[in-house]
Amino acid sequence: MKQNIPLTSEQQKLVETHLYIVNWVMSESIHVHKNIYGFEYEDLYQEGCIWLCYAATTYNPERSQFSTYAKRIVCNGLFSYCRQMHSRQSYFTYFAVDKQGNLLANGEPYVLVDDFDIQINMIETFDLLAYAEKKYQGVTKLGIEALKLKLKGMSVSEIAGLYHVPPPHVGAWISRATQKLRKDTPFLSGLL
Repeated sequence: MKQNIPLTSEQQKLVETHLYIVNWVMSESIHVHKNIYGFEYEDLYQEGCIWLCYAATTYNPERSQFSTYAKRIVCNGLFSYCRQMHSRQSYFTYFAVDKQGNLLANGEPYVLVDDFDIQINMIETFDLLAYAEKKYQGVTKLGIEALKLKLKGMSVSEIAGLYHVPPPHVGAWISRATQKLRKDTPFLSGLL
């Protein structure tokens, strides 16, 4: 979804008074999963708010009530987002820790082959992010800082607490940073 949606003051008021719709759609139709990238509450809420803004810009009061229209737009938008994120998930490995403290990869016990290689990979990743962080400023730089903190194991909510901002802000920062990094050829060549 295009994230720069200019709103008139009337549309902005419409969005502000109907933010509850995003929570309603998420509770009724979407499964939040805090351990899967892109399916965390903050990510889904942010995407839902973008679709709510889209609903405000395309709303025609002669056709229906805004709440009815917006629920359908937000619901369809979140379904599209979830399908898109699900198709990307096939490229990811999900790491978790079970109750006994064992590392799981995609739900199966993960055996560490070589601790040294893992440490080297983590150091290389942090070096790449540090390199990229020097090139950017503003929201993108904040997003790269947040990515580094996520790699260290912090949740979006914990990062938001560090910066004294709402969690959706951190999600927006990370989204902006990943958009920029996906187009950064020197950064991408360092990943290979």
